[in-house]
Formats: sequence, structure tokens, C-alpha cells
Amino acid sequence: MDMTLIKHDPIKFNPLEDGAMDDVAPAIWNGPHVGRRIAEAMRTLRALPGGGGGSCGNGWPPYEYTFEDLLAQHEQGELEKTQKMQNRTRVSPSFNEVTRMEAAIWWPARYLLNVPALLVAVNAVALAHSLERDAGWVTTKRGGYADTWRARHDSGCDLIAEGLILERASVF
Repeated sequence: MDMTLIKHDPIKFNPLEDGAMDDVAPAIWNGPHVGRRIAEAMRTLRALPGGGGGSCGNGWPPYEYTFEDLLAQHEQGELEKTQKMQNRTRVSPSFNEVTRMEAAIWWPARYLLNVPALLVAVNAVALAHSLERDAGWVTTKRGGYADTWRARHDSGCDLIAEGLILERASVF
């Protein structure tokens, strides 16, 4: 019996490198997962209508363009840029994202109230991560050393995880 083997390219998948497993919740709370959820909560808060806090915004456009303005922009090649700016859409967070945000956004204040240095570090580094920046960005804003900010953030997230485990909070 003759067998022909068909060669194919194996699927290249590495969940540790590709980030595909980032959304999989661990069995119990741990510091890195807490930090990820707080940064996600800050990202969701910024995505809410009003620019990040539910404040009321102005419904009027920033500038009223007359026909002459549009002709001048067309001659300079700026009309398409203006139209793109006017027609952009903002995707609102889903119900699940808002629910997670409401649960996670207050963890630093609840579990780190007696340790203000860790509370500030957790919030500052989580904000940096939500803006897709690192602890070096925090040092430019607040001073100090990135390693110190990172270490305090990690310690604070570990304490929050311990508190969530003691309260038997479900992992999401």
C-alpha cells in the first residue's frame, strides 16, 4: 500500500509570545492579572462619552465652515483631512466592559488606602499602561525611577490580589 504524505506548513502559534492567551483569566487572582484589569478599566473609562469620566461635553462642532472656507481648503488639499475629522466615530464600551470597569477601578483605593505610595504607583502605572506607555512615562510626569514605580505597582497589585482572594471575588 502506497502512502503519499502531503506536506503543509505547521500552524505557528505560541500563546506566550502571540498574546492570544491574554484574555484567559487565571484560576485565582494574581498581581499581573489585577494590573491588567485596572489598566483595562482606565482604558474603558477614557472611552466613555464625555472623554473619560462621564462629564457633559459640547455638542456643537468646534468651527463652522462656510462655503468659501471649504473651497480654500480644497485648493490647499486640506478638505479631506477636515472631512475625516468631522466624520470620525467613537465606539462606546460594551455593557461587560463597563461592568468590569466599575468593579476594578476602585480596587486601589479599597485595598491600598493604608499604603498611599503603593496606591499612587498602581494608579500611575496602570494609567500609563492604559495609554500604551510604560513606567518610564510615569517618571517623566512624576519623577523618580521607573524601576521603583514598577516595583511599587507590582507590590500593590499583589496586595490587591490577596484582598480579592480573601473576599472570594470571582476572577474575570
